[in-house]
Amino acid sequence: MTRSGTIAARAVVHCGLGLALITLLGCGGSGTATKADLPAPIVTVAPPVERMVTRYEFATGRIEPHEQVEIRARVSGYLQAIRFQPGRDVKKDDVLFEIDPEPFKADLARAKANLATAEADLATSEADLVKSQSRESTTKITYDREEAGFKKGITAESIRDVAKGMYDEAVAVVKASKAKIKQGNAKIEEANANVRNAELNLAYCTIKAPISGKVGDRLITEGNLVAGGVGTTTLLTTIVAEDKMDVAFDVDENTLEQIQQAVRDGKIKLPTKGEIPAEAGVAVHGTNYPLKGSISFSDNRVDAKTGTVRMKARFENPEPKVGERILAAGMFARIRVPIGEPVKSMLVPDSAFGSDQGIRNLYLVGPENKAVRLDANTGALEGLSLIHI
Repeated sequence: MTRSGTIAARAVVHCGLGLALITLLGCGGSGTATKADLPAPIVTVAPPVERMVTRYEFATGRIEPHEQVEIRARVSGYLQAIRFQPGRDVKKDDVLFEIDPEPFKADLARAKANLATAEADLATSEADLVKSQSRESTTKITYDREEAGFKKGITAESIRDVAKGMYDEAVAVVKASKAKIKQGNAKIEEANANVRNAELNLAYCTIKAPISGKVGDRLITEGNLVAGGVGTTTLLTTIVAEDKMDVAFDVDENTLEQIQQAVRDGKIKLPTKGEIPAEAGVAVHGTNYPLKGSISFSDNRVDAKTGTVRMKARFENPEPKVGERILAAGMFARIRVPIGEPVKSMLVPDSAFGSDQGIRNLYLVGPENKAVRLDANTGALEGLSLIHI
């Protein structure tokens, strides 16, 4: 493009800008722009809700059974029968497993035979003692007579010595008989112990439920060899007591101190000494806490690494007419502890609050229907959307 062409282009551009400016300013006689009036914003106004509100401390935890047992074999043998249905409730002393009892019946018969032999040996030893005591008595009489004659010079010394030897021998036999009786009594005690042990082992072939609760899966099938005794014993199944459940949870030092202070101040009423009221809910309950229980355990020290203390709250877990119990071991649960009695509070929708550098605020309708900003100290969320202030 030539120099004259460039100047012409710039002129056109300048003219265009000028026309646009004139259009924006308008063609009024005064030559000034008129500012458009903006419509007033539409806002909703609602009064706060007055309600009795209880302050809570919240925590989360896991459900644990208050009793659980691992069922293991106490004797070794072949598993002969399984007498339960996995996942069903069992009562205390219900038969769960049976181990082949025949080897243990033989052991018991052998132990009883050894006991009978020991008792017979003791009877023989007692009879021998009677004989030896009788001989001791007669030989003592003879020895005493010969000793008296020897002192008077009537009896020869050799005769006296023979009588003394026979008496000493009889005394020794009596001592031996008494020792044998003592040994016989010890053998009888040992035989009785063996009989008792054999009876126990035979009884252990029938494995019963030590508690009532829900039994787990069978971890071994019939016909397998199970190891009993101590050490590496065979785990057969487990039983969990479900009539009551504990919710184990951790709270920080601040929460612990607030709960303890509320107890000391009498704000928390203890239904039973040492048991603090608690409420819980699981996933099916949504945001509600319908389960009522009490904190039955608080650890004796705060964990220095985490700054928390372990607590457990116990809740009743009754069996419904239809279906399963509400609580099961391992479930996640929400828990809250009421701090004091309900107090009258003002509740405002959560959506009404704004935030400015971390400070929550809301607007109140003041005189002349003008909005006035108010910084608010809010409490916990009540329900789904109301916050008390």
